Amino acid sequence: MAGWVLAGLLIAGAHAGPSPLKVLRVAFPTAENGFDPARIDDTYSSSVTVQIFESLYAYDYLAVPAKVRPLTAAALPEPSADFRTWTIKVRPGIYFTDDPAFKGVRRELVAQDYVYSYKRFSDPAVRSPQWAGILGLGITGLAGLREESLRRGKPFDYDREIPGLRALDRYTLQFRLDAPRPRLPLSLIGAFRGAVAREVVEGYGDRIMEHPVGTGPFKLGQWRRSSLIVLDRNPGFRAMTYDAEPAADDREGQNVLARLKGRKLPMVDRVEISIIDEGQPRWLAFLGGKLDQIDVPPEFLPQAVPARRLAPYLEKRGIRASVVTSAVVSYLYFNMNDPLVGGYSPERVALRRAIGLAMDVPRQIDVIRGGLAAVAHSPISAYASGYDPAFRSEIGEFNRSKAKALLDLYGYIDRKGTGWRQRPDGTPLVLRLASEPGQISRQFDELFQSDMKAIGLRVAFDIAQWPEHNKAARAGALMMWQLGYGPITPDGVEALERLYGPAAGGYNLSRFDLPAMNTLYERLLAMPDGPERDALFVEAKRLAVAYMPEKTTLHRMSVYLSQPWLVGYRPKPFQTGWYHMVDIDAGASPEPAVRAETVAEVDPHR
Repeated sequence: MAGWVLAGLLIAGAHAGPSPLKVLRVAFPTAENGFDPARIDDTYSSSVTVQIFESLYAYDYLAVPAKVRPLTAAALPEPSADFRTWTIKVRPGIYFTDDPAFKGVRRELVAQDYVYSYKRFSDPAVRSPQWAGILGLGITGLAGLREESLRRGKPFDYDREIPGLRALDRYTLQFRLDAPRPRLPLSLIGAFRGAVAREVVEGYGDRIMEHPVGTGPFKLGQWRRSSLIVLDRNPGFRAMTYDAEPAADDREGQNVLARLKGRKLPMVDRVEISIIDEGQPRWLAFLGGKLDQIDVPPEFLPQAVPARRLAPYLEKRGIRASVVTSAVVSYLYFNMNDPLVGGYSPERVALRRAIGLAMDVPRQIDVIRGGLAAVAHSPISAYASGYDPAFRSEIGEFNRSKAKALLDLYGYIDRKGTGWRQRPDGTPLVLRLASEPGQISRQFDELFQSDMKAIGLRVAFDIAQWPEHNKAARAGALMMWQLGYGPITPDGVEALERLYGPAAGGYNLSRFDLPAMNTLYERLLAMPDGPERDALFVEAKRLAVAYMPEKTTLHRMSVYLSQPWLVGYRPKPFQTGWYHMVDIDAGASPEPAVRAETVAEVDPHR
């Protein structure tokens, strides 16, 4: 109840009194970590940083499938014939938000800022969870620069020029790579790839997570950790207007474009983000008009879309529904270094497989997700290359008889007649699952405990907030944890980074390190799209099934609701930021007529 009261006070405070400003009000269900692109790896922090820091490229807001557009770059990149050298022009006349670190000088964004920003990922002192992804790009000389710093035990040398990352002149950036990277532009998009200014990073030191200074449409106005984030319009933001390229037959997208094309960005003056971890107060805040948009908490899907249809009481209020089969996958990972569930020997693999087989994911979908999800059969996200909806595997199988047979075969039996199995050596067997205090986590815990009890396995839960678990997971301190992964590119190889050995401590929370998988990952990075690459994806998925470092459970389907006065909101996969692309129509009627549509009729690609 205390969480409800606090959330209510925050939102009430945010709305107290009339305001001449256009304010967008949203909520996060989980606390943020901070706002330094090189140090974060979570969805909620990145939702903020992408509005403050700008990458070279972005995805078109309305185009489906995803289409790359220049953001701070002047044009699309120029690759060499072998895709190992990429030259990019940075657009002149883009400036960082004013900050004391610039000592009164207006600071222009230049190519060297991207050189510095990408070097930060490799600085051992930064401990960036993004390092494995940058390493995978094969930027010539960058790994060596990191290794030299580690070997000598001295600070990272940012002034040392390397052949793979150079500013050829004030506005020309060049990447030289050790191997072909045909899809490099996809890796230069989003919240983690924004340019930071060296003088700001050095000026704020360990406090850089609290002092984001970028070139984007917003700046950080206020931050009460795990409570409230306020973004204010960046007064020095360049002249950028709304433009997009929806498909010709995309009626909704064409209507949005017709209404907003040419409008100056951002269209709202402020964004207020409340952190409300429980679903009920978030839902009530939206119903009360105190939030402009919501990803409907799973426990309220029956109220929002009963019988898979927008509820009449919402329809009458003019509330709009968007249903998206998300690129986010839910998965339970096993720490491969854990003495119970980790390891590559047959009996450890058998234990992980048995746990996966015993999980009643269809029931989880019905009970927790309101039926709006699909069983996953591989680690790869829907819409991504390498994803095949026809692919079937044991990862997506629910079979308790097979689970019990595996445990029996490998010596995980009940030797003491207690109803609980012991390890093959007779010592106690207790699974420890990291979990969070929210209602959805409690529901999952109850289902998981019931599933494991059905095959004779005991479970204990370690309860903490998401940021605490994230820190422990990156340090390899958790046995098991269930969470979601949302890729930032439509390339399926990004999902396989969760199973790439050098990414341990970053996206690879399981610390899975199999030479065969590592080799496949590196080949997939270098290979152009086509049948041969598709075949490698199948091999990688089969290895993931065989060793089971994670139990991928489901592909999420999300129901997003927006108030009638929120103009231009359109959720879709791989969206990297939308606050600056919407408007608030203060004069909108609260109850315009809308067409009712069933959830099944909504095109998930739009």
